[in-house]
Amino acid sequence: MLVALVVLLASATGIESGAAQVRVESKHFVITYKAGTSFDYVQLVQRGLEAAYNLFVVRSGFATFSTAALVIILDEETDSMGAEYLDADNAGDPVPVIEIASEASMQAAADAASTGLSLAEAVLSTTAHEFFHVLQDYASLNGTGDISEAAFIEPLATAVQEVAAPNANDYIDAAADFLLAPDAMSFFDRGYDGGLFWVFVLDRYGGLDAVRRVMKASATYDGSRAIDRAFAAEGFTFLDLWAKFAIALATNTLPDRGVFAKLLASWRSELDLPALQLPPSLAVAEWTGAPAIIDHVTETSPAAALLDTSDGTIDARLQGAQLRVAYPYGIDVVSIRPRSASPLAISVTASAATDFRIAVAGRRAGAWDLLSPSGRNVLVRNPQRYEEIRVILTRGETGDGLYTIHLAGVRS
Repeated sequence: MLVALVVLLASATGIESGAAQVRVESKHFVITYKAGTSFDYVQLVQRGLEAAYNLFVVRSGFATFSTAALVIILDEETDSMGAEYLDADNAGDPVPVIEIASEASMQAAADAASTGLSLAEAVLSTTAHEFFHVLQDYASLNGTGDISEAAFIEPLATAVQEVAAPNANDYIDAAADFLLAPDAMSFFDRGYDGGLFWVFVLDRYGGLDAVRRVMKASATYDGSRAIDRAFAAEGFTFLDLWAKFAIALATNTLPDRGVFAKLLASWRSELDLPALQLPPSLAVAEWTGAPAIIDHVTETSPAAALLDTSDGTIDARLQGAQLRVAYPYGIDVVSIRPRSASPLAISVTASAATDFRIAVAGRRAGAWDLLSPSGRNVLVRNPQRYEEIRVILTRGETGDGLYTIHLAGVRS
């Protein structure tokens, strides 16, 4: 790899070295770093970049610049693991530039990750992420991509990290805000945390080919319509995919579910919320056999203590607020704890103008049964077999998002 490359360059184009800088060239990358940088670390970076190029360009057919990307291994400490931007050469043509954090900064970031990253995994994931930004820039310049919408930049780059470095799982750390408050903002306004959705889609619905189709569609269509277009051949709209994702999120059936379980256990301890589930329930109710209406956030809900305002303070008005999926493609979960053997009829009433997707799932012995993947009326004949029943709601772009859940007994 890089060792052979250095020897080759020493006898050909040469390694350019001044008092402080070293320059190493390959066909696809020009790597510069300060003399004294660990050669093992330079090798890690080079291998990660070449692996990303092989994965995205050679094996998956993404297009990129004909000129080599300039890669700068930083020597100073930084909070960022990497960055990417476009510069220009003397002729004014674009030159992609990738910055990679110093070994000390990369190691510190790996040590801080909740998923237990090694230095090698952190480098492999970061180089894939930043090189994918190069591909996004190229696509945007050539009419086969869009970097003007947040949903098609960092979320996609964060998701493809998982393809390049499947043992890193660092997209999960990036998804913390999403996991704790999935209705805190519109999906199309999210950044790195939106990668959680795309990892799900890549795992189940087309891998990197799906990413390429989404990028291409985003050059012509905006927001959800770009995703509608990308999955038209499969017969899926974005809301279809999103509803499937919402169910997987609420029933712990996302990819890397074991990693999520470990993260949840640590959060329960750190937040002193032993009953915390992901995503948190907005309302918690008991089914005692008597008719009941659930239409407000309950004070016993862990989610009520987790939904912060933008300035980081708790908004007390959320306590007891009317149930509402506030944002398009937000996700709400309502938890029902069965205390009666009577058959349970669950019905959801909402404005016809709101395009709701609703599912019901039951948890027993740590696993989930999908009781109804769709529909506003569900009959659970034996509710006591479940420790918890979850009503999972998401919505499209129209309507006010208000809803009410009715519980009623049914004679067997």
